[in-house]
Amino acid sequence: MFWTALAQAGVIFGAILVAAKGHWGKPFRRVAEATGAFLPISLVVFLTMYWGANYIFPWMQPIEGHINREWLTHDGVFLRNGLLLFLLYALSFYFLRVSLRPDAPLAAERQTGWRKKYLEGISRGWRGDEDEAARSRNIMGWLGPVLILAWVLVFSFLSFDMTMSLIPGFYSVIWGPLYFISGWLCLLALVAVIAHRYRGRYHMDDVWGKHEFHDLGKLMFAFVIFWSYMWYSQYLPIWYGNMGRETIFFEQRLDHGFARLFYLQMALVFAVPFALLLWRVPKMSSRHLYFVGLIILVGFWLEKYMAVVPSTWHGEGIPLGWVEAAITAGFLGLFGLSYSVYASLGPKIPIQEALISGERSRGP
Repeated sequence: MFWTALAQAGVIFGAILVAAKGHWGKPFRRVAEATGAFLPISLVVFLTMYWGANYIFPWMQPIEGHINREWLTHDGVFLRNGLLLFLLYALSFYFLRVSLRPDAPLAAERQTGWRKKYLEGISRGWRGDEDEAARSRNIMGWLGPVLILAWVLVFSFLSFDMTMSLIPGFYSVIWGPLYFISGWLCLLALVAVIAHRYRGRYHMDDVWGKHEFHDLGKLMFAFVIFWSYMWYSQYLPIWYGNMGRETIFFEQRLDHGFARLFYLQMALVFAVPFALLLWRVPKMSSRHLYFVGLIILVGFWLEKYMAVVPSTWHGEGIPLGWVEAAITAGFLGLFGLSYSVYASLGPKIPIQEALISGERSRGP
C-alpha cells in the first residue's frame, strides 16, 4: 500500500501541474514521474495476493451479521480492484509516454540498446519540436483531470477493500482520502530527497534553486497540516462519540504494545515536520528539505504498518523485526531499480518545454 500510493502519486504530480498550470513545479516533474515505473510491479504483487487472501483478510471467514459480505467476496474484491488498477495504470503510462515524447529524439541520440529503441518508438511520426510540445500539452491538458479523478476513485476503493475491511464493521468516509493524500505527501517528500541528491550530483543549482525548494517546502507544509486535519476529523467523532466498532480501531493501536509506535507515527508525520517546516528560511534549503522528506517517508511507512498490523496480529509482542525489515528492503530495492531505469531514459527536466516557453515562472 505504501509503495503503490507513492508510485501513483508521482504521475499525479505531473497531472496536477498540467491541470493547475503550475509552472513552478516543472523542474520537479520528471523527478516525480519516474516513480510510475513501479506501477507494473505493484499490479503483479496485488494479483499474487489472490492466493494468500485467506491468511490476510478476516472477512474471508464466515462472520455473523457482517453487512458487507456481498461486497467483500474473494473473487469480487480482486476482480474489481485488479480491473480498476489496470485501467488507472494504463492511463498513467499513456500520460508518461505523452510527457516524455517531446524530449525522446534528443534523449535517443545519447542512448544505446533497448533504451534507444524505446525512445525511437515513442518519437515515431515526429512533427517537429514546437508541434510536438504543443500536442503534448494539449493531450495532457484533458488527460490530467481524468487521471486525477480516476486516482481519487480507484485509491478510495482500494483502501476500503484492502485496509478498512480488516476490522469487520469499521467504516470511515475519510479513509480513502487519508490514503491517497498520504501518498501525495510522501511523493512531495521523495521529490525533495531526490532533487537534493540530483542537485549535488549533476551541479544543477540553476534548475533547483532556493526559490524552487521554497515552493516545494510550502506545499509539503500545507499537506502535512491537511493530512493531520483529516486524521483528526476522523478521530474526534469516533473517540468522543464512542462509536462502537469504530473505537476498536484506536483501541487496537493504543493497547497490546502498539501505543509507542502509534505516538511515534504521529510525531513523524505531523509534529516533527510541522515544526521543521514552520519557518521560511529553512524551506529554502535543499538539505533541510532532504532530512524533512526522509522523516516524512519513515513516518508514513510506519503509518501504513499501523493501519494493517494491529488489526491482523494476535500473537505476543510486536511483529517488527528482521522479517519486516527484509520485506521493506526488498520493496525498496524494486522501487529504486524501477525508478532508476525509467529516470535514465530521458533528461531530468522537460527540456523542450523549457526551451519553447523561454522561461520558467516562479511561485505557486
